[in-house]
Amino acid sequence: MTARAAGGANARQASLRRTAVLRRLADADEARRRLEPAGPYVAYALAYLDRRLFPLAEFYEATAGDRHGLVMHARGGLGPSTLIAGEADLVAALLRLHPGPRQTFLTCESQHVDALLASHNLWRPQTMLRMQLRREAFGPPSGLPAARRLIEADAAELNRLYAIEEEGLRYSGRQVLDGVYFGAHNRGRLVAAAGTHIYSPAEGVAVIGNVFTHPDFRGRSLGTAVTAAVAAYVLERCRLVVLNVDPANRTARHIYETLGFAETGRLVEAMATRRDAAWPLPFLRRTIARWRATEPAREVVDL
Repeated sequence: MTARAAGGANARQASLRRTAVLRRLADADEARRRLEPAGPYVAYALAYLDRRLFPLAEFYEATAGDRHGLVMHARGGLGPSTLIAGEADLVAALLRLHPGPRQTFLTCESQHVDALLASHNLWRPQTMLRMQLRREAFGPPSGLPAARRLIEADAAELNRLYAIEEEGLRYSGRQVLDGVYFGAHNRGRLVAAAGTHIYSPAEGVAVIGNVFTHPDFRGRSLGTAVTAAVAAYVLERCRLVVLNVDPANRTARHIYETLGFAETGRLVEAMATRRDAAWPLPFLRRTIARWRATEPAREVVDL
């Protein structure tokens, strides 16, 4: 190869490193191939590959050479949610063009925070432990209080229980039915509950959460009982069962470890609001990026 040819090839490679190609992943199998290498961290997004849920989510990918970034914007449940994964600069490029809803519940990793702040304000960010249930280690302690699965008719009482600490969140009967919720009762009154943030037996994924015990009934193993009941139910139907816990909550961590959960990493959760919600900048950026692309359904941006 001549010096001029070698220089031209190097210049093209350098140019590729300075640009990224963006596209929407409209096929669930393709999104699955991108998500699965990230393991338990992306469990919530994997559940949205369920054919019932996939129409409620948008997956966007950015690539630059062999580097990848991914953003999922989803709706449903208790409101909009966003999950990001991959290289921080590629995630930032995606969010400039596809920032998602005006306000969303965000899940990211610590290395993404600086990139996110360019396009979003983050409210009450919190670092959480991601824990995965190990099938071979699952074993609820003996003698736990009784728990039963909740049904649609229990939604109002469930909301009253959660309202003690979670004002503004309300679960419909349909959400209780579509998820997996178990409750413990005292004299016919619901005093402890646990459920799922998302549950897809078709994809074999469940994210456990919403574990809460009435303050007057704590210290009686009720939280352990309802969590164990949910875990036992979904473990029969799912290959990947995870939950999040505050690292400072030693009591909860101990309970989950006793049930067979093990830490797999850390993530950041926050409410996020778009900085440019009132401006058409993302639309203009997408228009320019599509004009720069040489293939349909692609967008090219500078990094």
